[in-house]
Amino acid sequence: MEKEKFVYSNEIKKRITHTVVGFIVLFSTSIMAEQPVFSQPESAYFYTSGSTDPGVYFISSTNGDDVGWVSKLAADGSMIDSRWATDLQRPMGMRVSGKRLWINNTTEIVGLNLDNPNDRIVHPIDGAISLNDLATDSSGHAYLSDSMNSRVVRVDLATGESSTYISTLPSSPNGVLIQGDRLYIASWGVMSDQPEERAEWITKTAGDLYWVSLKDAKKSRHIIASELGNLDGVEIDRKGNIYVSDWESGKLYKISSKTKMVIGLGQYGQGLADIGLNSLTGELALPAMLSSEVLFLNPQSLKQN
Repeated sequence: MEKEKFVYSNEIKKRITHTVVGFIVLFSTSIMAEQPVFSQPESAYFYTSGSTDPGVYFISSTNGDDVGWVSKLAADGSMIDSRWATDLQRPMGMRVSGKRLWINNTTEIVGLNLDNPNDRIVHPIDGAISLNDLATDSSGHAYLSDSMNSRVVRVDLATGESSTYISTLPSSPNGVLIQGDRLYIASWGVMSDQPEERAEWITKTAGDLYWVSLKDAKKSRHIIASELGNLDGVEIDRKGNIYVSDWESGKLYKISSKTKMVIGLGQYGQGLADIGLNSLTGELALPAMLSSEVLFLNPQSLKQN
């Protein structure tokens, strides 16, 4: 079927009708481009205030070791503001709580006012090395994956008080998501014992997808898929199907709510990072870090195997 493919640069914006199978691509082009739209995009997040609001996507660009930014897109993938929020240091996972977009910013969490992203609250996280994904609950707390410390940190967004919520040893958590009273964790895996390999995020055991109950003091792990890959983003649709990305292989998986089976939804290149889900349509936004692209995919259009 025909979809529209958007090509952006700092000088031009072209809209090109392009025949693809179930997805559209937003990417940075070198033509006349001094500033890319995306640079190593790590996280995609869809936000809507309700069923009558079509919603927006936020995309965080880590931009290597340089200053990063957040882009804001309409629900159809068209650009609203490629530099909606700037002056961030490797921005990664994001979620809205209250009237702010909370985003992991290396060793701190930053709350950006949805109406004015220059209005910010900053909460430093003691002992953090490199904060990764972020989830929020209904009581004003955020849960941050501190991957290299093998833990999930819980933060009171009102006060900034934080503490280790769960140790994930021996594995390193990456994607996190809260649904009801469950905290879902997509693990990167068990890191190599060799310091030089550990610095490159090389694992000796692939990561599990599991959940823990927020009501369980013991925080027992309930495995959904064992040793699935170097997992990154995790989302759940309205039917209870779980989607998870494997950064290393570039594979996207679906865990069926009916059969509980792991279903492959294709391979999208190494660097498939923290995916986002349009809760109204079921569309997925797939940030591809190494190619600096964002893919928009309708899972229902794919042959599943």
